[in-house]
Amino acid sequence: MELRHLQYFVAVCKHLHFTKAAESLGIAQPTLSQQIHVLEQEVNTPLFDRVGKRILLTEAGEILFKYSMRVFDTLEQAATDISQLKGLERGHIKIACLGTYLAMETVMDFHQRYPKIQIAVEQLSTEQIRHKLLQNELDFGVVFLPLADKELESIPLYSETLVFVTSQTHELAQLKRIGFAQLKEVPLILMSRKYLVRQMFDQACQENGYDFTPTIELSEMDDLREMVEKNIGVSVLPRLYVRSMCKHSIKSIPLLDIPIKRTIGIVYRKGRHMSAAALSLMEELETFFSKLH
Repeated sequence: MELRHLQYFVAVCKHLHFTKAAESLGIAQPTLSQQIHVLEQEVNTPLFDRVGKRILLTEAGEILFKYSMRVFDTLEQAATDISQLKGLERGHIKIACLGTYLAMETVMDFHQRYPKIQIAVEQLSTEQIRHKLLQNELDFGVVFLPLADKELESIPLYSETLVFVTSQTHELAQLKRIGFAQLKEVPLILMSRKYLVRQMFDQACQENGYDFTPTIELSEMDDLREMVEKNIGVSVLPRLYVRSMCKHSIKSIPLLDIPIKRTIGIVYRKGRHMSAAALSLMEELETFFSKLH
């Protein structure tokens, strides 16, 4: 069994589409199909079910995919260990966060100390982060816990609190605490329902008998913050996000009656070998969040 055949096989598994897999590999689609056929002959069993235009892994395909990922992870570990012969003078780290505000301060400090380490930071949804971790496309993610998956490990970092936010000139800005009942009289701007911040807010409302219909729903937290700054309405945002802003045109107000909290943590694939650089960045994130308690 050639390593090249496993590379082709894994590409098809990830795309579940021969043409897209061939494009990602830079080879012709007929060539890819022929090589997969060679691999299936070698293992003496079909690896894919071809149902019309759909491609599904067979049970044998699922097994081979699992072991193929271990092979490539081991090869990556070897390359990483070799590169670490010079300590933290080289290497790369790939991470993803629900919001870049969760990690950027630490990433910038880390880059200043280790400028030769390449760092890629993506802002993704929880499900996207989970998928990329399982595909070995990330070193680790920073998400709200728990993230239930038997293939993932987690490290709790910080108990994040949602706070109400207003502009500095809003009539509610002078309050020390704010209750849900007071929000009935003002326009409410929220993230759309697919975002965890909104789901946390909706769950708290449901559990305590409140019902809010937002005036505006958005998919970008920065857009929401800008509308609050312009006094178009009030909102609810993570306290750490508000803290990360350099501007001071937004006032955060703690909740009076229903504290909304969720644990932020690091998640990574169980058994994955971590480079010295990735481990060092994880430790610095732990240190950063420990100072916020």
